[in-house]
Amino acid sequence: MASSSTTNISFKESEFVNSVSGDEETKRAAFVRHMVRWLCTFSGEDIESFEICLSKPMGFETEIIALIEFVVSRKVKNFVLDFSDPSWTAIHEAQEEAEASVFQLPECVYSEATTLESLKLFACGFDQSKFPLQGSLKRLCFGWTQLGKIMALLSKSPLLESLSLHHCWNIDMEEAVTETHNPLRELVFQNCDFATEYSTLDLPNIQIFKYTGSVHCFQFMRVNRIMEEVYLEFDKETEQDEATATILCGLLYDLLSARKLTVCPFLIQAIKHSEDPVRLQAAMETNHLVIRSSVKEDDFVGVRFMVNSCPDLHTLTFELVPPGPAASTTAVGFDPATFWLYGSSHGCLRNTLKVVEVRNFNGDTYVFQVLMYLMRWGLVMERLDFYLPSGVDEDHKAWARYAATKVRNEFAASSNVLQVYLHNG
Repeated sequence: MASSSTTNISFKESEFVNSVSGDEETKRAAFVRHMVRWLCTFSGEDIESFEICLSKPMGFETEIIALIEFVVSRKVKNFVLDFSDPSWTAIHEAQEEAEASVFQLPECVYSEATTLESLKLFACGFDQSKFPLQGSLKRLCFGWTQLGKIMALLSKSPLLESLSLHHCWNIDMEEAVTETHNPLRELVFQNCDFATEYSTLDLPNIQIFKYTGSVHCFQFMRVNRIMEEVYLEFDKETEQDEATATILCGLLYDLLSARKLTVCPFLIQAIKHSEDPVRLQAAMETNHLVIRSSVKEDDFVGVRFMVNSCPDLHTLTFELVPPGPAASTTAVGFDPATFWLYGSSHGCLRNTLKVVEVRNFNGDTYVFQVLMYLMRWGLVMERLDFYLPSGVDEDHKAWARYAATKVRNEFAASSNVLQVYLHNG
């Protein structure tokens, strides 16, 4: 938990409840008393980081506010207030409960927390009009709360570098922040609901963009021309059509400067419905492409689309995952057995692709077809790395080892320096 002098303090209800007896409310009350006792005995001066994780805080507002006021007075730099319920899994299940029991951020955090560099608020109400904090806030994270016009915070937080939104709703980003100085380096969305059909972003200095959730239409005014990483995961989607494919192609086009790009099974399958399912309209600048996919026949077009869209690719990673709900049950419109037999027009295979990784390798026939193609046309390939799946029985591991050995010994390679390696998961 926490000592009376440490500068990094963490109080988590989940870690405390197993040490006391009684029903849920009794344990929660005992947990709050434990935090108050710490407050009365703390002998330190400054506090580097402070964390409270407590579900259902209503009824303990006085004690929690006293804790917050004390911590703020000790010049805290990293502050976490998490009042979400661990049982919440989706916004539509938790929204009503979260809004009914939201804990409001006390005034002292707005007016006195001048040393804060990082702030995380889950199921915690706040007043946007009172931001920014008068200090050096660099990282801001919200979860399980209603946000509204969140991007307005950027114009009032001149040092903010990272903004993360998790399971938030009513997010309104119809109008972008267009200030000349926008320092935001990292923007993360995880399973959020938006108030508008379109969101406009102005991110001239962005380095990391991560999105998990339903397909949403973003319009980018400015994007950094040298992005470090983009992660796209549409794990809740099942419907594939031309309109969705158009949105996904537009998103890839806006984020084409990403040096590392991770795409999900849904994108790989849906992209075949685009107007041009061969390649993106403009070349991506990606050096490391991670394709999360089962690599079945319904993924072939998407895999080729992504590889063909990245002429400067150095590393290609296949992260094999089980087929999801978006997997097609209809004919794919081509013969999977011959799809990879034809010559390559992919610039990266001729000039830049040196490393291919297969994680969770299982010796699947369709994966073999893709690898045979890459080895045949990968003129400068240096490494093919297989990573065995973890948590599987020895029979499955033995089969994967046999399959990797077969690739090493029997598949023809155009590169005379290619080495094949097998690794444990």
